[in-house]
Amino acid sequence: MMDLHMHTTASDGKLTPAELLAEASERGVTHLAITDHDTVDGYLLARDEAERLGLKLIPGIEWNTDGPEDELHILGYGLDISDARLLHAMDRRQRERIEWIAEIVERCNRLGMAITMEECTARAKGDVLVRTDVAEVLAARGFCSTPQAAFETYLRKGCPAYVPRPSFSAREAIELTHEVGGIAILAHPGIYSFEVKLDALLAYGIDGIEVYYSKHSAQQMAFWERQAKVNHLIRSGGSDFHGHGSRNPYPVGSVPIPAEVKEWWTCCMFHRH
Repeated sequence: MMDLHMHTTASDGKLTPAELLAEASERGVTHLAITDHDTVDGYLLARDEAERLGLKLIPGIEWNTDGPEDELHILGYGLDISDARLLHAMDRRQRERIEWIAEIVERCNRLGMAITMEECTARAKGDVLVRTDVAEVLAARGFCSTPQAAFETYLRKGCPAYVPRPSFSAREAIELTHEVGGIAILAHPGIYSFEVKLDALLAYGIDGIEVYYSKHSAQQMAFWERQAKVNHLIRSGGSDFHGHGSRNPYPVGSVPIPAEVKEWWTCCMFHRH
């Protein structure tokens, strides 16, 4: 079994890297990638334990981008985690996230929802701050019924407390991933609220599409599978598991991936690491 999209406490997941690996092992997943947002810290913390458990683990990351193509997520796999360009980019993104969340907190306060940056930082189990941390604080303080309601009412694009992300485009994410030896995959194309500009991504050198995804309908999977085949792109798949009771609770290994796709990943990616 294979799962190429999962999160840990290094970003916005509920389980530590060790806990996630234990869950994967219990569920029979043998080949996996941890794809925390803008960091490979989860992978670094997991690789020794993965070897002890006999699991095949490759370096992964999920870049959060915003630019001409809107807010796309780009998955990177097989990165050289010692490359200074990657380390610099992750450090910069972490600093930008802190400034970004601080602006969101300030906007919430101006809207009459008195929360603090310290509360949001306490919610973040790792070093990567995300809007979910703010949403959880808003719900805990009683300003919204649930974190999801907070996100939909105040934090999503177009809402009163929304703040644009610091500039980091899909093109930049794809180019950076290539520079540090990785492949770049468009994450969950079926769930965006806008039309994906695939032609632009192809021009930037996107390598593949996450076709098999926990929130994709059968029709969406069929559509994106055709797009991948027509454009000779790599296909990937994963649960996007964030933890039980999270906004993405789909179990590790719950998304079926075709045998020929698993064979490509096993031969071309896992064999390298």
